[in-house]
Amino acid sequence: MKKFRVRFFGLGAVGECEIPFNHEPTVDEIEDMVAMYLDQGLLNLHLDRFYVKQKWWITYEEVTEKKEKELILGTWV
Repeated sequence: MKKFRVRFFGLGAVGECEIPFNHEPTVDEIEDMVAMYLDQGLLNLHLDRFYVKQKWWITYEEVTEKKEKELILGTWV
């Protein structure tokens, strides 16, 4: 299962949440899940006058587990 951090900007608001998917999602699937999360109250929006009120953007990125750096042959990787 993959988790994606989804951010919503615009329409005078900003919000962020993590959404799990069993596969690599398409843009339409992400938009549908954001709409469902907004409807169910899982994606909380906060008013922010910085963003325009006529347009909106959705960005997403896969959340990966952070791995601690290891010392290999005298180099931290």
